Amino acid sequence: MSAARRMAVAAVIYLGALGGCGKVSQEVRRVEVASKRAEKRSGEIIWWVNTDEKAVALTLDDGPDPKYTPQVLKLARQRGLRLTFFLVGREIQLHPALARQEVAEGHVIGNHTWDHPTMTYETEGQDMSEIERCEDEIEKVCGERTYLFRPPKGMWDGDTFVAALAAGYRMILWTVALEHHTAKTPQAMAQRVIERIHPGMIILAHDGEPSHPVDRENTMKALPILVGGLQKKGYRFVTVPELLELDRGQSR
Repeated sequence: MSAARRMAVAAVIYLGALGGCGKVSQEVRRVEVASKRAEKRSGEIIWWVNTDEKAVALTLDDGPDPKYTPQVLKLARQRGLRLTFFLVGREIQLHPALARQEVAEGHVIGNHTWDHPTMTYETEGQDMSEIERCEDEIEKVCGERTYLFRPPKGMWDGDTFVAALAAGYRMILWTVALEHHTAKTPQAMAQRVIERIHPGMIILAHDGEPSHPVDRENTMKALPILVGGLQKKGYRFVTVPELLELDRGQSR
């Protein structure tokens, strides 16, 4: 939690102690909600980009993975896609050649922490360490640094926001996810996104799972259906930085 937030919460607790403790938890919650709203309005957290151009960003989390990442890269070559991969530092260390291949083939990489923790359980210092360790690995393996950060599972709090902002990142979330509990088949997964698509969307998919083994075969089968369906609608796939360049303002 930032110093400002800590001071605000401490002040509320102190005032509550003077005037009765019954309202303390409600007041602390109000401070937290107000801070969260301010963070969302900061312009440093992006869910979508405000544009009229039929462009979307397809993003892949949790790799690189030797089973699934090569399939995604092959699809990108075949369909002329530019993708954004949010990489886990530990997986880069295990599979450095795949990370380098992503960069060499014109894709963009982002920071997805070192060890894929639930960041709402971490302190600000732990959040910073997770981000910095991943960034150091990206620079060591790929020879570049990134300004894009995505918290694992999209879960973040004030500590996460402060750590990312202090390190110079924009926090990139997503508009719609390819994997969803209501979509049981590759066709249903792809169709769910195709039906919801609009210009400037950021699409989430996964080409790995560092926390525990997950079968991503349905995702691999859904991706070409999704890409074909959107390309038929006239959409092009761009990287997150390219999408941000199309921003007309007031994006979320």
